[in-house]
Amino acid sequence: MKSRRVVMHVVYLTLLSLLLPSKQSMALDASDVSTPPPVSGRRLSDPASILPADVLARVELLRANVEFVRRFVGRQPAPAPLLRVESAQSKEVYSQALNLELRANRLAFEQVRIVRAASIPQGQALPAAVFGVVDSALAAVLLVKQDLGIGDAVAEEQRPESTTPSEVFNAAVAAGSEINNVLQQQTSPSEVFRLVTGSVHYAAALHATIRKAPSLPTEPAFVPNMMPSDVYGRMVECFGLAAQASAAMGIETLEFDPGDESSRRATPNDVAVLAALLVEELSYLHSRVPQAKRPPHAYYPGVRFPAHVYQRAGLLKRILEDLVAHGLPSGDTGAGR
Repeated sequence: MKSRRVVMHVVYLTLLSLLLPSKQSMALDASDVSTPPPVSGRRLSDPASILPADVLARVELLRANVEFVRRFVGRQPAPAPLLRVESAQSKEVYSQALNLELRANRLAFEQVRIVRAASIPQGQALPAAVFGVVDSALAAVLLVKQDLGIGDAVAEEQRPESTTPSEVFNAAVAAGSEINNVLQQQTSPSEVFRLVTGSVHYAAALHATIRKAPSLPTEPAFVPNMMPSDVYGRMVECFGLAAQASAAMGIETLEFDPGDESSRRATPNDVAVLAALLVEELSYLHSRVPQAKRPPHAYYPGVRFPAHVYQRAGLLKRILEDLVAHGLPSGDTGAGR
């Protein structure tokens, strides 16, 4: 039986290969800067005491330091991300924290030319584990500040104990967007294409388990002149279909505001955030269907444009429509997520 831990680790390694250079041979640098203890006074030596409020405070401290970097390098502020979730659980927050760390490590690589050791995904995504990953991302940003000679400092602000996982998730998404904004190598359609292909592989593996399964759908015709907003809209449709397939198996998925009219300003980064979230949801659904075979790895496809991503997302939509129409075999659904 595939475990959630294994699934998250596979997704994480896929994202790692996207965000770190693949043709550089660099030694790991162990010289990190120090980070402060939680402003709440809660101790990391007592992991059970760490709350989502501590994680949110650390994410906001990271964002404040990224803002110093943004001003120093002369970039315009990043647009607010389109994705805002309303029902994030600890697993989704932890996955987003890992993504945030990968972006911060890429920034450290670009500026300081070191490869920082990435966090190893844990089986249980308690707030203390999430805090540790975000703190690692903060250390990467502080290294960049130090390298650039930025002397500005900011104190961490305590957050209310009523802070929810969804608030942490949304702040982490915003922080990732802000780091992406100051990167030299920002999120590209090629990276998004690879993420969508990863979802196609999971969905295709699930499709093969359908009793009296129809033939796997073919990819729709290529339509040129697509924009990231077009891709975003199609990915929202895919997420809705994945949610229906999961609900039929008794599995809850995230609820989020798709952005409606504001989706017209979607960037490749917005699409990547949604695409990565969809990979996570489909990988978990895949893990709950024992009959599903392990999907192949999604390799870097070379140069792709939004129109290619739109076409690939069209294939994903067709496969998911089959899953919803025909249903999946009963598996280890457990309870909730």
